[in-house]
Amino acid sequence: MLVFVSSYFKPFSNVLAGFILGIFVTLSHYHLFYHLDWEREVVNKPVEIHGKVSKILNRGSYSYIKLDVSVLDKFHVPPFKTVYANLAVVNGPDSLARGDEIAGHGNVRLFRSRKNFDVFDAELYAFRNHIHFKGKVEIESISAAKIGWQEAYRAFIFKVFSNYELGWLYYVLLSGDKSHIASQDKENFRKLGLSHIMAISGLHIGILFTLSFAILKAVVFILPNKLNQGININIGCLIGALCLAGIYVILSGMQVSAQRAWLMAALGVLCYFLGLRLSFTRTIVYALVLIVLFTPFSLLNIGLYFSFSAVIAILWLLSLQTNILYQKQGGLFKLKWLVLLQVVIFLFLLPWSLFTFQGVSVSGLFINLVMIPFLGVVLFPAIVAQCFASLLFDLHLLGGLDSLLSTSYDVIQHWQYNWLSVGSIAFQELGLTLLCILLLLNRDTARYACIPALILIARWLTLPSPHWQVDFFDVGHGSAVLISRDDEAILYDLGANYFGTYSIFENVILPFVRANNLSLIHTIVSHDDGDHAGGLADLIKNGYGESLHTFHGHKYQQPCVNGTVRFGELTVTTIWPKEKQNNDNNSSCVVRISDGKHSLLLPGDIESSTENKLIKMSEKLLPSTFLLAPHHGSKTSSGIDFVRSVSGEVVVFSRGFHSPWALPHQEIVARYGQAGYKMFDTALDGHIQIRIFSNHYEVLLAREAKNLWFLR
Repeated sequence: MLVFVSSYFKPFSNVLAGFILGIFVTLSHYHLFYHLDWEREVVNKPVEIHGKVSKILNRGSYSYIKLDVSVLDKFHVPPFKTVYANLAVVNGPDSLARGDEIAGHGNVRLFRSRKNFDVFDAELYAFRNHIHFKGKVEIESISAAKIGWQEAYRAFIFKVFSNYELGWLYYVLLSGDKSHIASQDKENFRKLGLSHIMAISGLHIGILFTLSFAILKAVVFILPNKLNQGININIGCLIGALCLAGIYVILSGMQVSAQRAWLMAALGVLCYFLGLRLSFTRTIVYALVLIVLFTPFSLLNIGLYFSFSAVIAILWLLSLQTNILYQKQGGLFKLKWLVLLQVVIFLFLLPWSLFTFQGVSVSGLFINLVMIPFLGVVLFPAIVAQCFASLLFDLHLLGGLDSLLSTSYDVIQHWQYNWLSVGSIAFQELGLTLLCILLLLNRDTARYACIPALILIARWLTLPSPHWQVDFFDVGHGSAVLISRDDEAILYDLGANYFGTYSIFENVILPFVRANNLSLIHTIVSHDDGDHAGGLADLIKNGYGESLHTFHGHKYQQPCVNGTVRFGELTVTTIWPKEKQNNDNNSSCVVRISDGKHSLLLPGDIESSTENKLIKMSEKLLPSTFLLAPHHGSKTSSGIDFVRSVSGEVVVFSRGFHSPWALPHQEIVARYGQAGYKMFDTALDGHIQIRIFSNHYEVLLAREAKNLWFLR
């Protein structure tokens, strides 16, 4: 299509050339820095492993590390490529530290993670960060860490601020390393609209660049020797400030937003040197082209869009009100302008916040009016001064300031209206909103903004909502099923909790519940096996303990209580067990949910003997449209009579991709196939979402929705 259009409209040939260049750059970058021809030759067999410990992910009975691999089996990683592997250390010492060189042998497999809607995408994160493998290693030799200059810098910064209440914040501001931030503090900063402060961005680069320029200019004026009058002092100071800002970008981990800010600063210095002026559109486009040219996969980083949206807002407003830059204005005028700037930035970032976090920080609009000037004028210079002072003296300059900030932080994090949740928005809605904003930026195109706005409104008014919905989460080996209608939900099973460090409930189920603004009314735990009830303590800890009362009593007990509960237009019936059985599997709570036309049967891990009892006892309650395969598709369950009695249309296998039990068993798959069921598998399809309407239903699969070519 592009070739055809460009043949008739010659200016469009530039677009075609750019499109072809984009394909070439992306494929070249992928094969040069990401792709490994030999990765499938080293998996699922004993291999030799050499590398440097990049990060200690967890310490426990088994340490879990991120290894920067140099040798894997017979293959040596080229110096221009980065290959990481997340490995469980079988025999590692407690003293294993970041930077240690290790050699050993182990077993690896290709990185693969769970894939769920509205939840953190671990596979995409792994791709962006060059994590190719996961597995285990037995260490045979260790070489002590050689501290590099970046590690030494971070260690120094950490030591300087270790005694302050908010030392972790000052450390992040100067290092960009977020590994020392508590998860609760990350959540608090997100709700307060201050997450951008922890991401090294244009704000930080601009502050450091300005400080560096001012200091260099001051040094020049106090030099004892007279300078040559032909020297342009400003150019020298600008280049010096640019170099110092560049060092800061490297030390802080080369974050995308920091790269963007530094490139724009460099572009500004170049234009000053050449006596040029660029429109804000060209400034943005040039910076974006340079970033994408050298790192095309930075387009996968949501931080890029937040960063560019913020700077577009600033430059657009400056282009409309240039008088604030070139005329002396009163303090009240500048205050009004700063408020206007904050409001504009808030509006420009709003679509991205809704799309990424399913909500927006209300208090952030006001907190940033104080925090951003305070950061630039007071806090950042103060922590830089503390660092320089610590090189010579054992002084704590930030005591009073730290106490003030810590007290303020404790107060504002308990404000009632910090965060407004609005639920998830679709990618199409995000695109239409952004198109509307872009059209409004220019007077010539503003009139056309009504087109995407009308399409967006029409979509909201005409897009049908399901009467109810069933979500089979991809939880690995285990099960977790959410039934929702009218912003209320029932949860059946909680998935596992791995070694007390990774909870499926907290990392998969709860984010989905919050993203979709659901109230969890009832929770049913089929039985107490770890892959079904592992998240029980996390459910209670997060304030959902009351949801257990209807089916498990005020004091949690198994088996579940039999009976029928109305859930809006749905009928929820527990049909088994009548009493505790001979084992946990056969004591599983069997639940049927029906709207009168479509129904769902959730049988837990019941085995064939219990299936036969159900057929004799309540055969009329078994027929269901949708079935969760009993016991993950094991041949101990799904007897022929049971499969025929349910006579369903869809069966879902909830299991792990690397199942040591080779589930689902092939004879069971064949049995369901012969009975005419459509089969779905969370290990292959990811999160399976069934949307049920009055006369039909739709099945959505997370791996189809997120099937990017480089992740296949």
